[in-house]
Amino acid sequence: MSSMQHRRPHSNVTVANGDSDSREERRMERRLAKERRGGVKKLRRVKRSDKYRKSPWGWKSDPYFQITFLSFSLFSLVGVILFKTFHHSGESPHWAARRAYQPNGGDSEYNSDNAGGSLLTKLRGQRKYVIPESMENIGTKKRWYTDLRREYDTEILPKDDERSLKFVEAERKRQGLYRQSPQAQTPYDIHNCPEHPPEGYPMQWPVLDVTRNWPTDDPTRPKHSEIYQGICVFDYRTDLRKAARYQRRERPFIMRNDPAVARTAERWNHPGYMEKLLMGNEDTMRRTEYSPNNHFMYWVDKRPKDQRRAAAKTFKDKMKDNGEEIHNGFGRGNQVAMGEAMHDIEEFNELKARLEEAKAYASHHEDDDEAREEVEVLKRKVAKAKNDKKEAALANWQPPTENLRMTYLDWLKHANVTDDKLGPDNPHWYFRLIGCGAMGDHTEDGSCDKGSSEWLFDELTFFQPREEDDESGRPFYLVEPSHQKGIHCRFGMRGVIAENHFDLSRNAITLLGGQRRYILGDPSQCVNMNLLPRGHPSARHSAVDWSNPDLEEFPTFLKTHVNEVVMQPGDVLYLPTNWFHYIVSLELNMQCNTRSGGEKKTGNISASAGFEAGLEGPAIVWVERSGDRKS
Repeated sequence: MSSMQHRRPHSNVTVANGDSDSREERRMERRLAKERRGGVKKLRRVKRSDKYRKSPWGWKSDPYFQITFLSFSLFSLVGVILFKTFHHSGESPHWAARRAYQPNGGDSEYNSDNAGGSLLTKLRGQRKYVIPESMENIGTKKRWYTDLRREYDTEILPKDDERSLKFVEAERKRQGLYRQSPQAQTPYDIHNCPEHPPEGYPMQWPVLDVTRNWPTDDPTRPKHSEIYQGICVFDYRTDLRKAARYQRRERPFIMRNDPAVARTAERWNHPGYMEKLLMGNEDTMRRTEYSPNNHFMYWVDKRPKDQRRAAAKTFKDKMKDNGEEIHNGFGRGNQVAMGEAMHDIEEFNELKARLEEAKAYASHHEDDDEAREEVEVLKRKVAKAKNDKKEAALANWQPPTENLRMTYLDWLKHANVTDDKLGPDNPHWYFRLIGCGAMGDHTEDGSCDKGSSEWLFDELTFFQPREEDDESGRPFYLVEPSHQKGIHCRFGMRGVIAENHFDLSRNAITLLGGQRRYILGDPSQCVNMNLLPRGHPSARHSAVDWSNPDLEEFPTFLKTHVNEVVMQPGDVLYLPTNWFHYIVSLELNMQCNTRSGGEKKTGNISASAGFEAGLEGPAIVWVERSGDRKS
């Protein structure tokens, strides 16, 4: 037994370990305690309070802890609010830049229900950044683009119409102004036109006079700076009502000094903006056309998808081995072969006209067996001629260009070259952007790249399809917004030629950088344009090489009358339905256009072009005011 001694609590009696359990010792202890109390009765034992007893949940009722916790929460909230207020977007520039250059923009979109909708952002008075004049259902809401616009709209280029208009004016002065040639004087002042289109507006001149004054293969500005301009130039700030009258009469004109257009032109020409805009989705490969020379003729690729991919792969492989000299096509086509095809079309139309006459005669002479037999013979001849015509038109045809895909910076490396690499016989590249909008991705020729450049509707707000009842009003340039065919942009390198053609609807064309020369022709000139036939991959285009016309094959080309205009940054060209246009890029440039509905054409225009019902010819289709096509 241990001899260690210990004192019992509240007792002066010292006992040995093990002995304190004996009854006698406990009695002795109680007696001594009673004597110390002076004979007072034993005190009643009271249960201790657990007010400060430690417990897993005891801190909830501790007033000191509650005060400390509340103070910490309030200071944290104030700190975060101050940080959000004085730090842009609440993230470092490094991470913002990394997110902006992620493939597909990080594939993240704002949600109007929760984007920027937290308590903190509400306290800042801003739910989220909304791009000025953006539409709810058209355009893009991707985070990378919204952040880019926030930066430029609020910090780098805040809205200032006066500054933007001064920018485009300075660009025009830098490039130099053009004046009318002494041989191209008009009875009206093109810079101060009458209130209504005068008779014969716009004036036109023989096409060879225009091209000899300034050859189309030469993009260099003439020393005399004189051109054959016949269309009016209106100022958006003062001539809007006057321009509307010309628009209602379906006459072409140039609109200048539109603040909305000037803002976009200034932004697109600001150093670095286009790289950020077009390389925000750095893996996006956009449509690009290649030609071994400076001629570009649009064509519809009717080959199966596997053949198209194989052709593009073959072209790229040959380029790696042989450089940019290799090409599967020939730029625009052989004029002799095209001329022969046009003769076949004329013969076919003559046979078809004879067939219609024979049918009419036979219908009134039912007893004439020879008339019925002649109808059957002519039917067989027409069927054969139709087949021969189609084969002749495509006998020597090859794709005039190669359709490829590349990034904006890859195109820029090819396009922005020194003068020694330019020239009509050197390779040229044409870069394209498409904003589909309400048109969607189900177009017949697959020309719409859904989602690739939908931000064009946020960049070019003046081309948005707003209706009349919209609080912002219908944009001036879209006569029928509900029939808009998307927004299409083409960036051209110096010297690029887009061959003469017409479009089946009204066209609004804006130049946002560089210069372009437009040679325009009234639809009544179609009979002299030698257009490729309906069904040809390049239908709606002229078979004549305007840079070097073969007048033996196309003698009627001599009778063609045209006028011209040089577009500069901030300009918008309104071009009515079926107006012909031949385009020359005078320097590296950025052009966008949109089409919306068409004017109904009737009477002598279609007859003079040889488009009477039943005749096979160029693919001109008159379009009703409602936008529906009509044969």
